Amino acid sequence: MVFSGQMGRCRVFLGLLGLLLGSGCTTVGPDYVLPQPDMPGEFKTDLQEKRFNAEAESEKTADEAKPDIPVKVVTQEMLATWWETLEDPLLIRLVDKAIGNNLELKVAQSRVREERAQRGIAESARLPNVNAVGGVSRRQNASAANAGGAVGSTLYSSGFDASWEIDLFGGIQRSVEAAGATVEATQEQLNDTLVTLVAEVALNYIEIRTFQARLQAAEKNQKTQEETLRIVEDRLEGGLSTTLSLEQAKYNLESTRSEIPTLKIGIEKAKNGLTVLLGEFPGSLDKDLDEYSRVPVTPMEVAVGVPADLLRRRPDVRQSERELAAQTARVGVATADLYPKLRLLGSVGLETLSAASFFGGPAAAYQIG
Repeated sequence: MVFSGQMGRCRVFLGLLGLLLGSGCTTVGPDYVLPQPDMPGEFKTDLQEKRFNAEAESEKTADEAKPDIPVKVVTQEMLATWWETLEDPLLIRLVDKAIGNNLELKVAQSRVREERAQRGIAESARLPNVNAVGGVSRRQNASAANAGGAVGSTLYSSGFDASWEIDLFGGIQRSVEAAGATVEATQEQLNDTLVTLVAEVALNYIEIRTFQARLQAAEKNQKTQEETLRIVEDRLEGGLSTTLSLEQAKYNLESTRSEIPTLKIGIEKAKNGLTVLLGEFPGSLDKDLDEYSRVPVTPMEVAVGVPADLLRRRPDVRQSERELAAQTARVGVATADLYPKLRLLGSVGLETLSAASFFGGPAAAYQIG
């Protein structure tokens, strides 16, 4: 059996390594602290101030002074599906279709998967790196060949090489922290894309319904004004009206007629914008949207809560906070790079001069450094 190195040196090395690991490692760089905005003791709006002044001047009882508008506490579950509060089945279907088909949303989802893979790579740096090796080498001895002896030999070898970086100063730990924060920031970017997508779908849908309602009103006005014009013409023939009244009736009618093409164009533009958001071709939603329906109305409940929580609900704000955490961790990575690194190297394998006896009586060889 062939040994690389002395057993005594190996014991000393392992002893020093155990002492080093037992003493623990340090983590350099700043620790991330979540920013805490300054909060006032209470929040007061102009509406509250007016109500308080009115209560001071009024002789009404406290029960009579209560507002009639119901108050509602908003939860995360309600915010996640806020469009359902509009109680429009078609809008709900369109939003679900957009979430499943929108290309920008799929790109954002791919970025999240990419950053998760990068986090896995960063976490793998904590583990030893092991490689399988093997080879065949031929040695030629010129002096032995001239003397008539053996001209060379073949060496067969196989084994494993391993390396392990000891995270003495926390560089790997900070790298993992940065990768984790980046994943969370990318997730918030996905949420931001989702929020924007749903808002744009709802906005385009409401625009379509609003234009349709205006178009209905304009068409009704056109019929009414056509009838008014006919009456004015009859009255003018009978000497009961004036030419000015006739021209005014014509002007009102033509003004209404000119609005109708503009409203129809607005409907088509909103439809095309909606089809793009849904990842479909223009005209594919005509069957669903040509039938007029009411304009969605928001519920009457008033959401209550701390105003600062509104900022925490915004995905772009949460994304910026996670990016700050990632950059803070990267300061630790850069600081750790200024210090020495400790890597453990080792190999173990088999060596033999005969392929036939490779698994029968080869020599074992190992190395630690």
